[in-house]
Amino acid sequence: MSYQFVHIECYSAAPRKVKGALDQVNTAEQVFGEAMRVPRYSRHVDEPKAPTKLDGTTTLEELEVLWTEKVETIRETVKSAKGTSYQRRLRRDAATLYAEIHSHPMTAAALRDDWERHKREILSWAERVLTHFEARMPPGVEWVAVLHVDEAQVHLHILAVNAEDPKLDANKLHAGKRAAAEVRASREIPSAIVSLPRPALRPLPPRPRKRALGKRPKTIARNKEHNAARLEAWRSDCRTVRADNAAALARWEDANRAHLKAARKLRGEVPEMVAYRAAMRQFQDDYYAAVGEHCGLLRDGPRKARLTTKQHAARKAIAEQMRVQSAELDRRTLEFAQKQAALREVIAALAEGRAEIFRGDIVMEDMPASLKELGEKKEDWMIQAVLDLLVRAGEVGVGALQLSRDDEIDGLGLG
Repeated sequence: MSYQFVHIECYSAAPRKVKGALDQVNTAEQVFGEAMRVPRYSRHVDEPKAPTKLDGTTTLEELEVLWTEKVETIRETVKSAKGTSYQRRLRRDAATLYAEIHSHPMTAAALRDDWERHKREILSWAERVLTHFEARMPPGVEWVAVLHVDEAQVHLHILAVNAEDPKLDANKLHAGKRAAAEVRASREIPSAIVSLPRPALRPLPPRPRKRALGKRPKTIARNKEHNAARLEAWRSDCRTVRADNAAALARWEDANRAHLKAARKLRGEVPEMVAYRAAMRQFQDDYYAAVGEHCGLLRDGPRKARLTTKQHAARKAIAEQMRVQSAELDRRTLEFAQKQAALREVIAALAEGRAEIFRGDIVMEDMPASLKELGEKKEDWMIQAVLDLLVRAGEVGVGALQLSRDDEIDGLGLG
């Protein structure tokens, strides 16, 4: 995999069928179990391994307990058709768990075989992912991120609960669904198309009452025959009614299908879906700017971008070059920050008497190693210039140094 992969989804306590998989359903419990590598939910993994926690406000176990307690205890107030209000439990099909899956192009086998070599790249990628995630989340979200290295690709799961929302609404954390909800709320006329009214179905005829059998054998036989005949006639009438109702429903379904097709064509694109797709494209663009391009990942795969194999390979090479350059820039930035911190420590030591100027050099018992190995880089020259300035200040005094600097700037004899 050479392009970025991030998938976001919301789950509920009730099972929901997975599109394209007839025998698979998803629930919040299953998502928690897969992330924790519970055996019954990890059958797709040959050798499941415990996940590695990366960051978060809590742990996987504690987040599941929090989710369970809130789902069971939350009560929502609803109004009945008569205008009265009552309280009920949170709907089981309400989206209450938000989840993200982020995948890295490195194989899990490569990472396991040489952790020391690859850990910086993986941890840098994970840090960028989590920084981007936190920036997108509103206050009050409880979340946890774990790393999995027991499948084909290195990937991480982020599970989140919108804990401060009265209904734990996970859709408010989903970029696309949030955008669609905002458009839906702003429209005076709903964009949903109303179906044709369903036909009124004929009720089944009432079941005939049994005639008492009597006591004499002939009477019993006659009455049994009478009851059986009436029952068979009733069953025949029921079959006729059911057939008529089924035919009426079939005609309604055909007419309603044509009605919906014409109405959708007349209406055009659903504004909510337009907003949803735009928000998801923006999400992927933002993710690429924050994570993908710094980690050597392409924005799109070859099929999406309609590239040939050679064109895709060329883009992969450019992306890898950008990743290496970004990693080198990160390394140099960190190194410079460390040297700046060491310089501040030297200045503090001079002020406190833990260091002194002797024969054109700074003498300090624990001189930071980073300052002893200054090279020819521009940032090293800057650090060395400050050190030289400190030495001169210590040798001639600050006042004399100020005069010297004025001479250097204005030039001698220029009045």
